[in-house]
Amino acid sequence: MWSKKEPIILWTTAYAPLLLLMIGGFLYRNDLLPYAIREEPLSKMLGGHLWIAEVGFLLAVLGGSLLLYRWVITWLLRDIGKKVHSGSGGQTYAVRRFEKLPASDYTFFLMTLLLPRLALDYSSITNFAVSLLMIVFIIAVFVKTETIATCPLFFVSGYRVFKGTISAHSKQEEAEDQELRREVVLLVKGRDIDLGEKVRGESLYGNLYVISGSNTDATMD
Repeated sequence: MWSKKEPIILWTTAYAPLLLLMIGGFLYRNDLLPYAIREEPLSKMLGGHLWIAEVGFLLAVLGGSLLLYRWVITWLLRDIGKKVHSGSGGQTYAVRRFEKLPASDYTFFLMTLLLPRLALDYSSITNFAVSLLMIVFIIAVFVKTETIATCPLFFVSGYRVFKGTISAHSKQEEAEDQELRREVVLLVKGRDIDLGEKVRGESLYGNLYVISGSNTDATMD
């Protein structure tokens, strides 16, 4: 089970591309980089084609961020993933319903990732500081509200994200008490889920559950 620390790490890493672009833009525009990679010598070296350096920097940031995403999410899920998939941890549940998260659920993150970079001039220390504070505030909101399912790190984790309903009880018991069913977000690694199939699962954070998605036991009534 995660504490507050892991979601903070997760969301801070998610904003790594924006943070790197902000810091790089601020240092570059204010001539704070080593002389060889400042605007004037770069322009001379590239024959006035500064866009080559800018594209190279952007590709380096994107490539480095993807590697960082993969390493961080693998590190954060390593223990609970081993326990659930080996059957040594978690609890047995039946999946009653599942569906993919709609693209609209990711809109807020994408807007907060792109708009500050497109709208502000990071040669200004004021703009840089305001943008940094805004990112800190957004991460705090995500952590406070336990919003974690839309974090982009899961795209490179080997897990798929679903909204669904799970239960550790029989359908007869659920009919008598609907609260036995839990509306959750599922992190699934393995083959597709079958409704009613027994899976091993464990709560990771809030209503986020890691489930095996590969159990071959009989279905639950």
